[in-house]
Amino acid sequence: MKSQSASIASILMTALMLFAPPVSASVQGPCSNCHTMHNSQDGADMVPGAKGVQQTLLNDDCVGCHTNNGTATIVDMGNGDRVPIVFNTVQPTYPPNGSASSVLAGGNFYWVAQNGGDAMGHNVYGISEADSVLSGPAWTFFAPGHSTSCSPCHDTLATESSGCKGCHYPRHHARDTAEVVEAAGGWYRFLGALPAMMANPALYGVKGIEEEDWEQNPSAGKHNGYFGTSAVYDKELFMTRYSIGQFCCGCHGNFHHEMNSDQPVDYAGAWLRHPSDVVIPDSGEYAAYTDYNPLAPVAKTDLAGRKNYSGVDLGQDVVTCISCHRPHGSPYPDMLRWDYDTCVAGTESAECGCFVCHTTKDD
Repeated sequence: MKSQSASIASILMTALMLFAPPVSASVQGPCSNCHTMHNSQDGADMVPGAKGVQQTLLNDDCVGCHTNNGTATIVDMGNGDRVPIVFNTVQPTYPPNGSASSVLAGGNFYWVAQNGGDAMGHNVYGISEADSVLSGPAWTFFAPGHSTSCSPCHDTLATESSGCKGCHYPRHHARDTAEVVEAAGGWYRFLGALPAMMANPALYGVKGIEEEDWEQNPSAGKHNGYFGTSAVYDKELFMTRYSIGQFCCGCHGNFHHEMNSDQPVDYAGAWLRHPSDVVIPDSGEYAAYTDYNPLAPVAKTDLAGRKNYSGVDLGQDVVTCISCHRPHGSPYPDMLRWDYDTCVAGTESAECGCFVCHTTKDD
């Protein structure tokens, strides 16, 4: 009987191997790096600081896993597992210079939580309290402070019902080997549809190219690839454009599609706010922005063959929200990627991202 059971098990295992799709997961290594079969050890919780019971037997929550009490912004777990850190309790290096303490592409919550205050980053549950000034997202198309069915995410990320999952839909075992990460890879950096939206995560999300070191040492030929659109889009419930800009406008609507739709078709005349999801012209002061600069990244309307592409395709590439902001946070107000107050026209400044696009302004 024992031999027969072993034979059956062997046949079943072979069948599973034959018919299972090939998987190259973004998370590898020992299961115990992330999961616990029982949330206890020697009579104590595995992770006393975790905010309640975790789904899928995780041994910590999002903040716990992606926090480091030191300065390293990538933690090597061994066996191929590396964890990007979004919250250091000790000040990391900014701007990124390739050191082990360099801030990653999305920025760092250090400044909003430890040094600087609300204006330096998003207020996220487990990291900082709700914003003391704003009662809702800046320029949201929901009335700030008003209760809506979408309020857990759109009013604030500083509640247990929103937090990190207000933006990210984690699928750590999804296949992410494609050059352009889409649904099969869990969407770019897990920026996907949320359960609260009752949307199918396989249908809606952000697509993009993921730099393997999360831009710890970015350069013209080593960086993320952001997807953008030049379409003038209306308010849409689901992520039908798959762009990083449309994702941000889920909360900050008036900075994006409402602004674009209010302008003439040719975008002539005065802008109410800095344009977003708008093509960078191949003329005038913009014509000299031909080499990609990670200080002020652009989004591409076509990502095919663009992994670590060092050029800027003027007349096609678009300016987008993260051209100027780091969503997790930065040392500067409004999560800006550089110190806006030092951007003085007529002075040369390699640290001012405004001059990356507006190339003649620092002459």
